[in-house]
Amino acid sequence: MTTALRRITRLSGTAALLGALALGAGTAPAQPTASARPAVSGQPAARTAAGEQAVAAAVFTTWATDVNMRHDLNHVNGWACPEHPSPGNCPDVIGRAQPGDQLEISCQTRGETVGGNPYWVFAHNRTRGIHGWMASYFIAHPDDVLPGVPTPCMGP
Repeated sequence: MTTALRRITRLSGTAALLGALALGAGTAPAQPTASARPAVSGQPAARTAAGEQAVAAAVFTTWATDVNMRHDLNHVNGWACPEHPSPGNCPDVIGRAQPGDQLEISCQTRGETVGGNPYWVFAHNRTRGIHGWMASYFIAHPDDVLPGVPTPCMGP
């Protein structure tokens, strides 16, 4: 391969990567903190540099501040955390989600009812670089079941 051809290949790869990053930027606008859950629908994942659809995970945010994201890091409760998420079954708070954080929801399942909503979600907080279980009640969406999110699930 000639030097010129290598340079063109490298530049086109960089351009594709920059384009993919630009497509993914700002996909979940910040939502104001409110006492009621505002309607925010999930958004599909951005396209990859190769033009293929990325793994379909919906991106949401939360309407509340300091929402606990939980795990059972030492598996003291066996598989109880992913089978039936709750503060007791997922005792380790690994971080907190804030309004405007980009929460990529990979799945939802029934757990302890919070605020009348029996669902919990496994969320990857893109903004803070953490992941864990959180009550779906705190997701900024008007329905208990989130659209485009598989149910049930067993988390990670």
